[in-house]
Amino acid sequence: MARAQASMEYLLVAGIVLLVILPSIYIFYNYSHRSNVEIGQSQVDNIGKKIVDAAEEVYYLGGQSKITLDLTMPEGVKNMEIWCNQKLVFLMEDGSELSFNSRVNITSDEYLGGPKVCYGFKEASYSQGLKKVIVSAKMDNVLVEVR
Repeated sequence: MARAQASMEYLLVAGIVLLVILPSIYIFYNYSHRSNVEIGQSQVDNIGKKIVDAAEEVYYLGGQSKITLDLTMPEGVKNMEIWCNQKLVFLMEDGSELSFNSRVNITSDEYLGGPKVCYGFKEASYSQGLKKVIVSAKMDNVLVEVR
């Protein structure tokens, strides 16, 4: 009888430990995932602001002005587009959109010609990793190239 009682107590203690540990693991995983998404969006926000600021700067400098930015693209960017020559938009894998308005016309090499999405970028342009962004002034717009 004593061995049975010890076994039941052991199972009870193991069950209580599991009841405490499993929800803790779940909460930690959700917090970690949410933090990674927020960090990625913050990095994309920084990248978008730098590109738009550089575009406005080279446009107002005029001539053959050019700025080269070395930026690190985070994980989680699904697409990168230019809407109606005035808005740089990052589409994220979690379904959110981060957009950056420009006071100057911005373009890219890949013309899409849609009513809303005028220009796009190749997948290599917004994939994770270090990117060289070349922002150069043209006659009436600014060309954004990502390599």
